[in-house]
Amino acid sequence: MSEPPKAQIYTTAQPDGTYVTTTTKETTRYREDEVYSCGLGRTDAARCMHPMGILRLCEIFLALVAISLITSVYGPGPFKGVLFGQTMLLIFAGVCLCVSFIFLIVYFFALDETHLDFWPWNLTDLVFSATASLFFFIMTFVEGYYSTGSWANNCNDIGSDGFLHNGCRLVYEWAFAAALCFLLGCLYGLSAFFAHRSRFQEADHRRFRYE
Repeated sequence: MSEPPKAQIYTTAQPDGTYVTTTTKETTRYREDEVYSCGLGRTDAARCMHPMGILRLCEIFLALVAISLITSVYGPGPFKGVLFGQTMLLIFAGVCLCVSFIFLIVYFFALDETHLDFWPWNLTDLVFSATASLFFFIMTFVEGYYSTGSWANNCNDIGSDGFLHNGCRLVYEWAFAAALCFLLGCLYGLSAFFAHRSRFQEADHRRFRYE
């Protein structure tokens, strides 16, 4: 910050009888200290109500329910032996839940357009959603197999009442978890589709802006 310059004029007489006029300008500058503050930035709540935002909310909720159903039979594990697939499903579902929540926060606070605009969010969303969709579709069959109880040496150890299947009882909790895995696969597939479409829309917008 600076003030307008001040001009001063001096006139002096020379020995030969002439006069010399001297003009000086003085500029005053002030150095301001930088002040940092915290405040609520721009939010985009309406974006969370678009299909991509609604899908994220559904994915987070259903992943929590699936984890709860799996752990309600034998606890949180870790599962060993033939049930090792349950441990893999719990880990991956937990990772998907956290990453989906991160995407939701990024979209809600519009971080992909402000502070974190350097990161390719649409491409990351596409790769993550496609991978999650494929994994959940595969785990649908694995979880469905576990729900039949036919893997157990002693069917009385399953700990859930239900229909008989090859001398074993159907584990209701894991059967619902298998259905949720299929539903999560569909939801993440839709998320991958919208991320793919958004990526092309963003590319067209940039091309139009630079032309």
